[in-house]
Amino acid sequence: MEKKGEWHLVKKNYYQKQIKTIYRSKRNQPQFVKTGVKGATTLLGSASMLLSSAPVVLGAEEAGGTEGTEAVIEQTQLTNQTKETVETTPIEQPTIPEDLTESTDSVTPTEPTESVDPIEPEEPVKPIEPTDPVEPTEPTEQVKPTEPTKPVEPTEPKAPVAPINPSTDEQSKEVTAPVQTEPVPVEQPIVSQVETQPITELVPATTEASDGALHFEKDESVESFIKKIGEPARKIGQKEDLYASVMIAQAILESASGTSQLAQAPNYNLFGIKGSHNGKSASFSTQEDTGNGSMITIQAEFRAYENYEESFEDYAKLMKEGLSGSSDYYSGTWKSNTETYEDATKFLTGRYATDTSYNQKLNGLIETYNLTEYDKEKAEAEISAQGYAVPVENYTISSSFGIRGSEFHRGLDMAAVQGEPIYASKAGTVKVAEFHSSWGNYVVVEHDDGMTTLYAHQSQYVVKPGDQVEQGQIIGYVGSTGNSTGSHLHFELCQDASLSQSQLIDPASVLF
Repeated sequence: MEKKGEWHLVKKNYYQKQIKTIYRSKRNQPQFVKTGVKGATTLLGSASMLLSSAPVVLGAEEAGGTEGTEAVIEQTQLTNQTKETVETTPIEQPTIPEDLTESTDSVTPTEPTESVDPIEPEEPVKPIEPTDPVEPTEPTEQVKPTEPTKPVEPTEPKAPVAPINPSTDEQSKEVTAPVQTEPVPVEQPIVSQVETQPITELVPATTEASDGALHFEKDESVESFIKKIGEPARKIGQKEDLYASVMIAQAILESASGTSQLAQAPNYNLFGIKGSHNGKSASFSTQEDTGNGSMITIQAEFRAYENYEESFEDYAKLMKEGLSGSSDYYSGTWKSNTETYEDATKFLTGRYATDTSYNQKLNGLIETYNLTEYDKEKAEAEISAQGYAVPVENYTISSSFGIRGSEFHRGLDMAAVQGEPIYASKAGTVKVAEFHSSWGNYVVVEHDDGMTTLYAHQSQYVVKPGDQVEQGQIIGYVGSTGNSTGSHLHFELCQDASLSQSQLIDPASVLF
């Protein structure tokens, strides 16, 4: 029995030395290492003690003395304290980043790091009684995050996490807002065959008669546009068995009286016809019907022309030749197949344009601007004995050729409204078509007899150098560009191509 008691004392002293060695090694480690390895070192010590507890108990029972009993009690207390220390140590705390201060504070509200530091015993038995860290039972609830089924959701993280959810919701709303399935308003196309709205902007004052016809108040801009296109329409209408009045009215609607980008230079497309013409085209946005009543915006190619006359010629070709596989598709617009222009406008409604009031708008324009005058043959221009014709129709001579005060006036001034067509006085070849600081937009035509005519101050010219022009062909429109005080045509006649003052003659001598 004495030998067993001595053996027990030896073993007890051995374990006490081992415990003291472990705690000394912990005290020598840095603060962050002690916190991180606390569980591991304690666990090793507790495992060794548990393995040795059984033989110690047996030895105590055989001895039957008080020393064995005290050893068992001390050993049991050491084991229990070790287990409690392991349980109260939050293993996951070192994995939380230092910059997440809100989450760290919410997970460790009791600052358990202070409970670890005091365990620095000089005696190996005293550290086994850490009353401060053992008493709180709440840390056992905080240890629940050690079950990392949801590592981002600790037991009490609602305060710091709450601000994150609303911002996420707001961001998701901001992202999903632009992709609403509600139809987004699309701007009206710049050019469209069925676009007839611009006429209401140009002529807002309209009245509807009892028979459903529309009547417009005259607008100066529309009248000016008609003067530009009237004669080409008359010429082509007579040639192609079509109503010039209907073509002019359509051009007003389809091009917004020539103000659409497609109708202006360098495109001159008055009717919104798609495709290419002699290899020329222009790309514009337009709307197309999908077939179920909805409209989509697409990019389409439209034909481009040299001048308005080419646009009328191409339109007339469409009316006469129809569509592919249906040559008589527009035959209801021909003069030979109708009695009046009203029959033609009615036929176009639903075929050329889907606007159900298309014919009413066309009829109203034809009546308001007396466009039926262009359905008649033009009276032959009076040609002088020298073979020249007056270059404008409605004019007033505002200044004659020769000395004017202290200056010499080189030509004949014919006052006319802005946009009045200017005709070639005689057939010839265009030599110049450009802008001059004094003449403004001007055109020079050389004739077969060697004479040269000059047409100055034009608002716009529609020919280019090298063009062959016929007598009476439109070469431009009256304006007031350059050194001019009012809308008029300055007309010169020169005996050669020099245009020198010594070679000029009075135009009136060959016109009247």
